[in-house]
Amino acid sequence: MKVLRGITALAVWISITTLAAQNNPLSGNWEAEYEENNEKSYVTYEFRNENGKLTCYTNYIKDEKGRGEKYESLAIKDILFEGEEGTGKFILVYEGKNYEVRANLTLRDSNTLIISYSVWGYSDSETWKRLK
Repeated sequence: MKVLRGITALAVWISITTLAAQNNPLSGNWEAEYEENNEKSYVTYEFRNENGKLTCYTNYIKDEKGRGEKYESLAIKDILFEGEEGTGKFILVYEGKNYEVRANLTLRDSNTLIISYSVWGYSDSETWKRLK
């Protein structure tokens, strides 16, 4: 009987965790536009629930002509998000090295996410748009 109660409790916990991930306002795919040297590129990000923790990955990069490729890379980890605001560690790649930078996440509306951070004395923010 104890085993049955343990299995039932585990099933309830898994259901609640799955429901929370589905109802998370950040869940799904987002796209950010970047411009460098007068060339635009677009990066697709995906928020995922992994072992009860929200994590964000880069999953696709394309140029302004639509040419692109899959690219799987950790983008934001240790995300704490409640309501419309949160924090996380944004992974920046510079000269082949990964740097973890504290970032603020602000959900402006259900389709617009602002990622802001400060690194090496410079502050920046990115606007991500939800993909349908």
